[in-house]
Amino acid sequence: MAVENPPDALVKLADGSWVLPRTREQRYGRREVSRPSARDHRTETERDRGRLGYSAYLRRLAGVTQVVSPELASAQMHSRSSHTHKVAMIAREIADHVTRSADENGAWRAVIAAAGGLDIAACEAAGLAHDIGHPPFGHAGEDALDAYLELKDVEDGFEGNAQTFRTVTRLDRNKGTTVYGLNLTNVTLAAVLKYPYAKRKPYKDGKNRKFGAYLDDADQLRYVRAAVLDLGEAGEDHGRQTLEASIMDLADDVAYAIHDLEDFLAAGLIDVGLVLDDINAALDDAGIVQDMREKADFRSANFRKTPGRFSQPLVFVEASKRHRVGYSPHYNDRDYAAALHDVGRFLTQLGDPDLQDYAQNLRLLLKDFITKFFDAIELNEDPPYADGPSVYLTSEAWHQMQVLKSITRHYLVSRPRMGSMQRAQTRSIEILMEGLADWICTAPEEHSLPPTLLSMLARNNVAVPITRQSTDSLEPEHFRALSDYVCTMSDSEALMRSQWLAGTEVPGSFRLALS
Repeated sequence: MAVENPPDALVKLADGSWVLPRTREQRYGRREVSRPSARDHRTETERDRGRLGYSAYLRRLAGVTQVVSPELASAQMHSRSSHTHKVAMIAREIADHVTRSADENGAWRAVIAAAGGLDIAACEAAGLAHDIGHPPFGHAGEDALDAYLELKDVEDGFEGNAQTFRTVTRLDRNKGTTVYGLNLTNVTLAAVLKYPYAKRKPYKDGKNRKFGAYLDDADQLRYVRAAVLDLGEAGEDHGRQTLEASIMDLADDVAYAIHDLEDFLAAGLIDVGLVLDDINAALDDAGIVQDMREKADFRSANFRKTPGRFSQPLVFVEASKRHRVGYSPHYNDRDYAAALHDVGRFLTQLGDPDLQDYAQNLRLLLKDFITKFFDAIELNEDPPYADGPSVYLTSEAWHQMQVLKSITRHYLVSRPRMGSMQRAQTRSIEILMEGLADWICTAPEEHSLPPTLLSMLARNNVAVPITRQSTDSLEPEHFRALSDYVCTMSDSEALMRSQWLAGTEVPGSFRLALS
């Protein structure tokens, strides 16, 4: 007689994923019953991946800023779309690595069992979805919308991660259906939640600036989390990412740290000499002399002391302070100094950017980091820092990633040449929101308004004013609907519409003007 697996025993699915039989139904449940055709042999989460792959919201990301606006970037640079597809690919590779490794690692299998399973396609789908709610102009657009909505007393402001959850559960729509939301499985929706909680107070606290769902969508977040974590009615949510969300988040970090950095080094937009000078200055300030570097001895590193001979704050010393506060106790000075040394050696090996084989050399050297990151993946039910992910990198690799991310963040994103562009982007968002609000108040005839805008108003259960009135009469829900509408646009569309509404340009396309 065949012996059935006990209810708490993991079962490996055909695609390599793991699942607990008793949690399978609720993990793969959907808000609305959705039955595949007899010829559809995909798993439930592979169907999720397909729905996201055909999303118009995903398609528009080809025209949305990743770091540099697509209008200004070279064809070889990542757009938000190519970044997103790379995150999805990396997430699938990490998930496959973890599930295969669990075959031989009982401790990892135990962690997966405690989580209810680990689904490979859900990780990939979450990678596709993770930026789907980001507005035009990327983070500059996000900050501009948040500031504008705060002025209009919209309680949650704007948050790109929360907008993503809102998009896949409320705004996007499957082809051929009238139901809004993509009706994804609970496990995929939970995987999208990089920050698995609604807005926390105090919001201005640096640790609380990100969240996964607006208050309007908080009930859906709680339902999804309860289903995937098997909480029952009395269970308490631990507030950490699911395994699938941890993998998606790690994949996002890898793509940002490696592939975005590759873009800007290859394009010559980052001054490698300046970065090396700052790395050496930070190591000097931490007491790591040349002899220690040659011996790879970083035990005495101390980034806590006040700089003495430097008049300006040192870039990497300041970064170390932020990491110490944000990731305690995972951060430590020894591994941070080692990471600075390793990244410095990598930058030195790049050679002359004018040489013919520079780009190839760059890719090969960065590939070494990717290999290190995959070899350094850990899985533990008790993460190394509070609220941290259960899938993470060992200390050495994690510190290397933070240094690589800091290079792009400081030497490109925070530079004056980017600041002027971001100011223009911010102002475009402000003009766009002001113009849309004025439009629905001073030209209330519904037939004159874009159908997509009317649809967003309807999905937020607010009506267009029936008489001409001041924008002061609008409710917070009106402004939420306007921001939902803005998040259907690419960078170029947002710029054009802001110019139209400001009266500095006249629509050249009747079809586009009505969309």
